[in-house]
Amino acid sequence: MASQVKASVMEAIGNTPVVRLGRLFPHAHVVAKLEFMNPGGSVKDRMVRHMLRGLPEGARRVVESSSGNTGAALAMASAVLGLRCDVTVPDTTSTEKVKRIRAYGADVHLCAPDGAGDPARGYHAVAEGIARDEGAHYLDQYCSEHNRDAHYRDTGPELWEQLAGEIDVFVCGIGSGGTISGIGRYLKERRRDIAVVGVEPLHSAYRGLVTDEPASGAYATVVEGVGKRQPSRSFDPAVVDDVVQVADDDALAWCRRLAAEEGILAGGSSGCVTAGIARLEGALRGKRIATLYPDSGAFYLSKYF
Repeated sequence: MASQVKASVMEAIGNTPVVRLGRLFPHAHVVAKLEFMNPGGSVKDRMVRHMLRGLPEGARRVVESSSGNTGAALAMASAVLGLRCDVTVPDTTSTEKVKRIRAYGADVHLCAPDGAGDPARGYHAVAEGIARDEGAHYLDQYCSEHNRDAHYRDTGPELWEQLAGEIDVFVCGIGSGGTISGIGRYLKERRRDIAVVGVEPLHSAYRGLVTDEPASGAYATVVEGVGKRQPSRSFDPAVVDDVVQVADDDALAWCRRLAAEEGILAGGSSGCVTAGIARLEGALRGKRIATLYPDSGAFYLSKYF
């Protein structure tokens, strides 16, 4: 019998399970891919692994701006690869996420959320400064084509195979935009009639790109990992058919229902996506709906539960 031992946690990324949400949606066929079962705790493990394959020769220090999960994935990978790692995060990031990044040995820089006060103090600007002034390699998930490509080459094919191609609608939260763009492109190349629907908080920027309905109010959300004041360059609106916006209260209510009724302790972005599916359920009756839960509710116990 062949050994099943992995050389490191980096080789344990992927092959996350897909489960049916039969209690929350008893009259619909809705399944979710549990990406928090990756070794670093989120879907961002896949993207970071892919992006580090293109690390410049001789690079010994990396930096990334993150709402938390990409930072944790990069810190985990840096521990394995012997890299010095800096992660910049908004100062609103959950305590659990910050401690998780530091546990891997990375340096965490708490910054102002982008769009709040002095732009030079924003978490993107601080990451850019570390790269420029201290010689770190900046992954820059919000602008890199490698973000989309990771999910086109990895997550998308894996989901398609697990579902044996039996999918009519893919629903996904939009943060950096790489996950929905990469998976959406892959699925549409397999079957052009598959619908790809994004979900984000109220007044976020992405719905305006897809539907020509610009945000009508001030953007603010307590849900980490989804939504942006300004769209990320990693997002490809050409593969997204519609974007649904969800109130924070609805997102967190569904997050708690996932735990209490399905036994799935998922993060706020997963609650946001589930709330979006609930909004669409009537219109999608009879369709096979798949979604993806990016991270665990264990990273938000002090914030959402």
